[in-house]
Amino acid sequence: MYCAGNLAEAETLCRRAMTERERVLGEKHAETLESVNMLGIVLWRQQKLEEAEVLCRKALEGRERLLGTNHLDTLESANDLALVLKKQGKLKDAEVLYRRALAGWEAQLGTMHPETLKSVNNLAVLLEKQGKLEEAEGLHRRALAAREAQLGPNHPDTLQSVNNLALLLGEQDKLEEAEGLKRRALAGCEAQLGANHPDTLTAVNNLALLLGEQDKLQDAEGLYRRALAGFEAQLGPNHPSTLGSASNLAGLLQTQGKLDEAEGLHRRALAAREAQLGPNHPDTLQSVNNLALLLGEQDKLEEAEGLKRRALAGCEAQLGANHPDTLTAVNNLALLLGEQDKLQDAEGLYRRALAGFEAQLGPNHPSTLGSASNLAGLLQTQGKLDEAEGLYRRALEGFEAQLGENNPDTLSSVNNLAFLLEKQDKLQDAEGLYRRALAGFEAQLGAGHPDTLDSVRNLAGLLEAKGGHAEAEELYLRELKGLEELHGPDHQETQSSWRNLERFRRKHATG
Repeated sequence: MYCAGNLAEAETLCRRAMTERERVLGEKHAETLESVNMLGIVLWRQQKLEEAEVLCRKALEGRERLLGTNHLDTLESANDLALVLKKQGKLKDAEVLYRRALAGWEAQLGTMHPETLKSVNNLAVLLEKQGKLEEAEGLHRRALAAREAQLGPNHPDTLQSVNNLALLLGEQDKLEEAEGLKRRALAGCEAQLGANHPDTLTAVNNLALLLGEQDKLQDAEGLYRRALAGFEAQLGPNHPSTLGSASNLAGLLQTQGKLDEAEGLHRRALAAREAQLGPNHPDTLQSVNNLALLLGEQDKLEEAEGLKRRALAGCEAQLGANHPDTLTAVNNLALLLGEQDKLQDAEGLYRRALAGFEAQLGPNHPSTLGSASNLAGLLQTQGKLDEAEGLYRRALEGFEAQLGENNPDTLSSVNNLAFLLEKQDKLQDAEGLYRRALAGFEAQLGAGHPDTLDSVRNLAGLLEAKGGHAEAEELYLRELKGLEELHGPDHQETQSSWRNLERFRRKHATG
């Protein structure tokens, strides 16, 4: 019943079993502790995290006393408590337990045992969430190599490791290797499970996600539509996987400017999740946020603000004021308020998000650095340029140290600092940074990527201000041609670029 997903009934049965075993066997009996642990995991599955933590701690402490610290059941409890803590955003505490579980399983079962490799994977995913990408990559590669050797290249566990490594490489912008791995995972699922198995459709969705990040939008759209149709046929229109697929397709359509269809899909996902999961489930709140972002793009700001405030209130109620997901909701609301020129309210929220991320994730986590950049942007709008410059330089140094000099997040930070220096009339320094950003984006993402084209426009604007009109015109024309190829001649961004080029030519016409 637990595996079938009927969690409410599973909870009732687990509570009954735990109570009966406590009565007959006592609270410290091994079978009682098994029931305590199982109930904790069922509650975790339902997002009832506070009670889940209490029960998983009780099971762990009881098994330590009864069985010892390295008994397999004790290690299972350590792992399960780590799952709960991770979901609560208590990442440092979860890491300690995951490392303990891994060391225990290596000692008890060996480095290649399936349970050990599951533990390797769990630790890798947590480290990834903490921004410790290099160690996470090593663990994912270890798990993949071991599973290939133990289980073969197309076993489901091997394919899961293929996908996990691909996701991490995508985060590191190692997109070519990531795409190859995601295509391998999809081909393996199709061969082992068939074209319409839910795991195959998940692999379809994962490949679409990466292609979308590479701006291969038509290919991504075709895959998202395949996944959505398959999930609808296999699992029904309101299954969580179907609704997740609908949300993913909506996000891509939003990127393509197909806002009406995207809005319909976002509203469908939200309504179904509210009905299936309740108004404050994390998946429901994610749909609330997704719809709010779309409405913001459509300038439906009042409804968008109401939804973002709802998402924040829900996260605070479910996860607490300082959970990373809550802080992300704080940041999202601040972004919208800034767009509405509610600058003081936005500043307070950005400062709250930054302080929270520093406390929860550390000063150099990518989420912390992103939050510093967001606050800097708002301060720049308010004319508080000295503090903004300090935050931009902090973010840039952090991204360089954490991600490398040519990571796209680092290059975006380079661009942000250049823009501020330009506003301060430090044109020579700004030009050097703009040229660095452009060269980096070209090398990492290609000449036609939107971030590269944004960088082309930024450098052109600076050169125009400095009087370098010939190179500026070449760059404005390059941006226009790139947008025509990327979006087509009638897209609003292409039209805006065309108008800007015409403005430049009229202003600087000679003869």
